[in-house]
Amino acid sequence: MPGDPIDFAAIIEQDREQRQKLEWQGTLLQYLDLIKARPGLIDLAHKRMYDMLVAPGVTEVDVEADPRAKRVFGDESAKVYNFFKDEFFGMERTLEKIVRYFHSAAMGGEEARQVLYLMGPVGSGKSSLVERLKRGLEDLDPIHVIEGCPIFEQPLHLIPRHLRKAFEDMLGVRIEGDLCPVCRWRLINEHDGKYENVPIKTISFSKRARRGIGVVPPVDPNNQDTSVLIGSEDISKLDRYSEGDPRVLELNGAFNVGNRGMVEFIEVFKNETEYLHTMITATQEKFVPAPGRHGTIYVDTCIVAHSNEAEWQKFKADHTNEAILDRIVVVKVPYNLRLTEEVKIYKRFLERSKFNAQIAPHTLEVASMFAVLSRLEATPKCDLLTKLKIYNGEEVLEKGRPKKLTVHELREDAKREGLFGISTRFIMKAIDTALTRNGGSIHPINVREAMIGMVKE
Repeated sequence: MPGDPIDFAAIIEQDREQRQKLEWQGTLLQYLDLIKARPGLIDLAHKRMYDMLVAPGVTEVDVEADPRAKRVFGDESAKVYNFFKDEFFGMERTLEKIVRYFHSAAMGGEEARQVLYLMGPVGSGKSSLVERLKRGLEDLDPIHVIEGCPIFEQPLHLIPRHLRKAFEDMLGVRIEGDLCPVCRWRLINEHDGKYENVPIKTISFSKRARRGIGVVPPVDPNNQDTSVLIGSEDISKLDRYSEGDPRVLELNGAFNVGNRGMVEFIEVFKNETEYLHTMITATQEKFVPAPGRHGTIYVDTCIVAHSNEAEWQKFKADHTNEAILDRIVVVKVPYNLRLTEEVKIYKRFLERSKFNAQIAPHTLEVASMFAVLSRLEATPKCDLLTKLKIYNGEEVLEKGRPKKLTVHELREDAKREGLFGISTRFIMKAIDTALTRNGGSIHPINVREAMIGMVKE
């Protein structure tokens, strides 16, 4: 009932109890018993990500029952992933490619050793897609890690190499990876080599606490320090420990904190190529160099990078970058080209805002048409307005008969469609301007004037 008092204390206590139920502490021996019952506990990062994407459900668009969907997607089936539903519109094919990448990587295909690279124009949704992946990780159940390990590593790394085959047969799993230098030192010096008694606990993924989610922003080209990626040595400890002692290591680089989860490279190609060489070994060999003279560290992480098309073309044009190019799976994230989906995007933005907006009919449609038309390539087969209607799944009549032009046919002639034009941010700024100028009430003329003014500026 509205107005009923809210028991905040009960909500807090209920949340605390639920979180405590997910927490677990024990030894490696007890953890082995858990794996016997739940082999999925040792899933690698890509498998975990794939399960996260499909767990909320997948709906296949029935193109035979829906004539509009039939015109949009043709004979190829289209899938709607509930994980992305109500947040991303008009990008079914892009989302399918992303999920396909994780599916192949989860099965141990070559994609497991490749970087997922999202390429598209400004404001097409690249950063939002990566943010959704990170939020999804934070909502997952906790994972089991070696207590005190700086990189939250898989407890099965404690099992010696010569026993792994036997343990794999007993557990029905495959053990990949090696102990980090810090855990190796602790195993010998703190646990007398008795790996079965090493404490294990659960942790949750957290972007803010830097657990399982690493972020690499563009770095100053004149001061590219790889410690951002792999950590460093704490020089304040060198007066107590030798340079080769693992206790001097500060494993807080993006690849270290992103172990078991994902690492995001923002505007990846704004960095110098030499700086990205660590990414090659992290993808192909599954290890990164440890700071100083401490060998290498095994990492199990999904690397997701993104940048705009100009940066990509510039990077691709340099033949010396072939080693990195060979380890990249490119997924284009173009602007939306469907009118009805563009309207949904602006409605979503307005729902999140604090505007008490009074919007006249067809106002958002007019703004959406302006945006979509700016993204279409001209074609001799029809005018742009007709093309917009065809892309939107509408039946276009010509001399009283349906026009025999399909979305697939038009897109075959358009190589860069959706990679240029006006962004959704531009249109939203125009709508916001119109709302503030007109006291929260807008109609198509208001928005048209705001857009004309912004274009002139």
